[in-house]
Parts: sequence; structure tokens; C-alpha cells
Amino acid sequence: MSKVNPKFTFVSKRKRNISIDLEAQIERFLQSKRLEKRSPRTVGAYEQVLSQFRKWYALRPDSELSAELMREYIEYLTFEKTRWDDHPTSPNGKVGLSARTVNNVTRNLKIFFKYLVKERVITHSPVESLNYQTEDKDTFEVFTDNDVLKLLSAPNKRVYTGLRDYCMMLVLCDGGLRIKELTSLKISDIDFKLRQITIRAEVSKTRTTRVIPVSQLTVKELEKLIAYMNIEESDYLWLTQFGERYFGDTFGKMLKLYAKRKGVTGARVSAHTFRHYMAVKFLRGGGDPMALARILGHTSLNMTQVYVRYTGTDLREQHDKASPVTSLLDQGNEKKRGKLRFS
Repeated sequence: MSKVNPKFTFVSKRKRNISIDLEAQIERFLQSKRLEKRSPRTVGAYEQVLSQFRKWYALRPDSELSAELMREYIEYLTFEKTRWDDHPTSPNGKVGLSARTVNNVTRNLKIFFKYLVKERVITHSPVESLNYQTEDKDTFEVFTDNDVLKLLSAPNKRVYTGLRDYCMMLVLCDGGLRIKELTSLKISDIDFKLRQITIRAEVSKTRTTRVIPVSQLTVKELEKLIAYMNIEESDYLWLTQFGERYFGDTFGKMLKLYAKRKGVTGARVSAHTFRHYMAVKFLRGGGDPMALARILGHTSLNMTQVYVRYTGTDLREQHDKASPVTSLLDQGNEKKRGKLRFS
């Protein structure tokens, strides 16, 4: 493995070469974000993007850090980088990142270099002139009903670990939780009488508490699961067979194992795909978009509107149910047709 070169060469506006300790500047930047009380998830995203860039740049130690070099990096991400190649549950399949992912990288790099300019480490940002790629906002992978039924049938519910994974999938289907929110649940977060789960502010992506309703079936299965466990209300809900906390990476591996066992090969098998499935299923079942936004924890309706557009094929059916003209002016004809039908 190549040793990461912590230095980079930057050419100032006065055409002077400046050697900068990239690793040290990244750490200073991350520390500044921690002091600004940015969430650990946000700081982690910055760290991942900057670490990947640093490794890529280390293979080009004689290259000047310029707009041209940064465009070369974006080109590498777009056409050459293998997706999920640094992820523990990586399928190591497709080459080239999506426009949305590339834009997230570009956005984080812009923030980092803007920080360096503000701190007077460099005189100008090499990514300032970079434009964002056009995103296809209406495409995302969603399970079919058959996919979900296959996954739910995969765990052996007669043993604790199987029932645990089954319950986790039920909660994902019912509430569309993010993986960190799911794995951070405690017994005290569940109200069995009101059939609702509280997502605490400290684990929520938006840092706001929200309450998610769940079905009676999900509640009953959770009660069965807890009956297996000798734990207190303050303990985490999902545990390993040894009583230790069960984390998202391990659950992700189990989902892929279940998918392989049952032949689920369509959408990418992950907790987040369950979130997409829940949203689409909720809307197709007549759920209100505003209610969905509250359940999913969206800070605006922009993301929720993506799901609404995704279910656009059902517009005629929805309109037939809710047409103002039909309900206001055609009620008599509907009654007449009903009488003729059953006479």
C-alpha cells in the first residue's frame, strides 16, 4: 500500500509555490466543525471525503493543487472509481459514482477549501469554479413486495437472532428509520400501548425528536423479542446473542446473506432501500405526503416530493377517489348506477 504523502503544493495568486501539510489541515478543519457542534455524522462525512481525496492525491505528489487537478479528481470519481470499494459490506461492482454522490463530494471539498482560504492558509479555492453535475432526482432503488416478503421469510424466527433481524425489518418497513436511528433504539423508546417509537434528538440526523407510529403486528413481534431478553428499559433494543450491542454494519451483512439465500437480486439490499420502500408503499396506500415527511424526519418537502413523483403512475387512481367533480356533482349518477347494477 502506498504511503500517504501529507504535503501538497499550492500555487498562490502571486505564482508562489506553497507547501502545505494536508493531513494537519484536514484535522484542523474537522476539529473546527466539532467545535461548531456539527453532528458526528456530518463530521464523519467530511472526514471520509477528505481522506479519500488525500489518498488519491498522494499518488500524484508532484502535481500542483489546481482547478485542473480537481477536475481530474471529479472525472476519476465519475468514471473510474469503484462504488463502495471502501465499505465493509461492499459488493465491489459498478464503476463510477452517481451524480448525487459526486456532488456531495464536490460540496464538501468546497467547504474545506473555503475554510483554508478563510484561515489564510491558501489564497483561493481550487474548486471554486467547479460546477455541480446534473442529478436525476427521480430514480432510486425500491424493493418489490415480493422482495420484502422473501427477506422477511429468511430469518429463523425460532431463535433470538432470527427474530431480532425479522423485527428490525418490520420496524424499517413500518417506520422507514435511518440505519443509525434504528440501531440506536432503546427499550424506553417504544410505547407499546400507543404503538409508537420515539427517535431521540441525539440520534436523529436532523437533531430533533420525532415520534413514529407502528402497526399492531410490529408491536406484538417486538414484545416477543423482548421476552427473550433479560434487560432494563435503558438498554439498547437490538443485541447480539452475547448481549452486546448490534450495529448497522453487521445487520447490513445479514441482510445481504438473507437476500442471497432467498434470491433477492433486484434493488440493492440495504436498510436505506427499506426506507424507500416504506415511503413509496405509504403513498400508494393513500398516505398523506405531509405525514410521510414527519415520519421520515425530512426537514423540507423536497425529498418527500421525490417519492410523490415516483408514485405518479397512480395519479389517475388517486384522482378517481378524490375528484371534487365526482364527489360534488356525480353522486346521483353513482347511486343510479349502483341501483342498476344490483337490480
